[in-house]
Amino acid sequence: MWFKNKHLMTYAQRKQQLRLQAGAFLLCLLIPLSILLYFGFAQLKKNQLNEYQEQARSLISQIDRQMFKRRLLSSSLPVEAFDYYQSVYNPLTEETLQIPSVLSHLDPARPTATRPIQGLVGYFQFDAQGRFNSPIWPEPLSAEDLTKPTSEQQKTSVELQQRYDRAKFIYQTLAKSTALQTKLATGLSKENGLYQIWFDVPGYFIFYRLPKVGAERKLQGYLVKRDPYLLSLVGEYLSQSQFDTPVLLTLDADRSNSSNKLYNAMTAQPEQLYFLRPHAQPNVHRLAEADIPAELRAQPVYSSALRWPFNNYTLHLTTHTLPMSSTLFYSALFALLLVLTILGACYGFYRLSVRQLALAEQRMNFVSSVSHELKTPLTAIRMYAEMLRAGTVVSADAQQDYYGFIHSESERLSRLIDNILLLTRLNQEDHTGLPQVKPDYAPVAMLADIIRSKTSTLLEKQDFHLNMVIEAPLSEELEVLVDQDAFAQVVINIVENTVKFFRAEGISDPARRQLDITFRRAAQRDDKLILEIRDYGPGVSQQQCDKLFELFYRGGDELTRTTQGTGIGLALVAQLVKAQQGQITAHQMTPGLALRLTLHTRHIDHTMSEPVNRK
Repeated sequence: MWFKNKHLMTYAQRKQQLRLQAGAFLLCLLIPLSILLYFGFAQLKKNQLNEYQEQARSLISQIDRQMFKRRLLSSSLPVEAFDYYQSVYNPLTEETLQIPSVLSHLDPARPTATRPIQGLVGYFQFDAQGRFNSPIWPEPLSAEDLTKPTSEQQKTSVELQQRYDRAKFIYQTLAKSTALQTKLATGLSKENGLYQIWFDVPGYFIFYRLPKVGAERKLQGYLVKRDPYLLSLVGEYLSQSQFDTPVLLTLDADRSNSSNKLYNAMTAQPEQLYFLRPHAQPNVHRLAEADIPAELRAQPVYSSALRWPFNNYTLHLTTHTLPMSSTLFYSALFALLLVLTILGACYGFYRLSVRQLALAEQRMNFVSSVSHELKTPLTAIRMYAEMLRAGTVVSADAQQDYYGFIHSESERLSRLIDNILLLTRLNQEDHTGLPQVKPDYAPVAMLADIIRSKTSTLLEKQDFHLNMVIEAPLSEELEVLVDQDAFAQVVINIVENTVKFFRAEGISDPARRQLDITFRRAAQRDDKLILEIRDYGPGVSQQQCDKLFELFYRGGDELTRTTQGTGIGLALVAQLVKAQQGQITAHQMTPGLALRLTLHTRHIDHTMSEPVNRK
């Protein structure tokens, strides 16, 4: 079909070929465009994820650095501060005074030499013999001391009882640390001056160091609750992050594949910690695993292990499906507009091409029909003229018949040529040479007379009966805006068209050989008049009604058509009615067809001045 000779193709074949070519062209545009848009949006989504990953990487790096700084800052605590009393020399009195340590307060949030430590339980110290003391209690504690009854002094002082209970709790918690007991048993050897951490007590971190106090090496440190300590570190930076969506930060501790020996003493796998930062809210809070929405784990963003000694802790940052960024939104909008533009343009070109094909088909039909319309009468005229010229027709009556036939066929040719020329002038944009169509108001009765005079001969010749109805009082009170010559041409074309198709269908019912012409006022419009011309012929479908006034339109195929005509009669009617500021529509009837002309009207002024008699 792609290489078929176009001159041998029918209109349907050309239209089908156009569809295939238009579809192939559209696919050639849309397929590369779709691939381009797919990878383009994928790259935009990747760039958006990269932005989140950069923010997450910066966030986790800040948290990691802060954890390391906390160890550095807490290492600045003086070694003497871990005893309840500190010796302070007064140069004025030259005396050494014993004052409580800066760490002896009970409030964990009270500032010390460092910033407040969230989750702090208390400070502690062990000597080389394993004796425990805390800055909050003035005396050392041992396992035997815990079994002793409360002293009278403690009973009378609430603060002393609180200090004792705190020191006792610290001692009992530290006693659960296998790593600490092992360290005390093997001896307090010199280590890195920074605080180290033991993780083997569930829910707690044990920070410790091994400084030298005087001539003796001691184990000093502090005990913190894991959850509030980590929440303070994570929440401080997570609340300052600039994420556009709620984010979930998971702190996962894994001792199964650890190279950090400090984890080996853990008695149980630490549970995961979840920290949620809601969208557009600075508050960060911890969540239980059962309370975590599933969508917050839909999009992994970034994961990273912390530095030693937290290197068995991994931070995972997740969020729900990334929202459409403004760049992505405007890109999608532009892509949609681009696709719609391409589809609209392709559809527009397709419709234009279809119209051009239809117009070419109509022109071919017009040429064929005009050739037929011209050839038939010219052949007959030539034949009769040759017979008359040769003198083969002797009878005077026969000669008159031949002369009459030549005259009637000549008139038909003249009308055909006049219609073609008139339609051409009407369709010219500048209307050069256009006949003077000048509408003016005329009485309804005059229009009825024009219709009778112009159609009576044709109707009587074809045995048609004309039924004309003028609804009262239209003939007396209204004038219609028409050009009388153009109106006559409209009526003649419609009646000729009606008779032609009636005769072609071979309808034998005499009751249908009639034409109804009705003048009536338009419904709800006092300034409009409807002229309906209704026949009882073969009629047309409703789909054809919408095409009757198109130029060159004729139903069927020109090669098999039995009716005469060029397809310009009703198109000329529509143009003439429009030139008279009117409208024409076609309506399917059973049987037949009705053409309704809507014309402008005006009321006739019957007011007349009476002469005055003077005496």
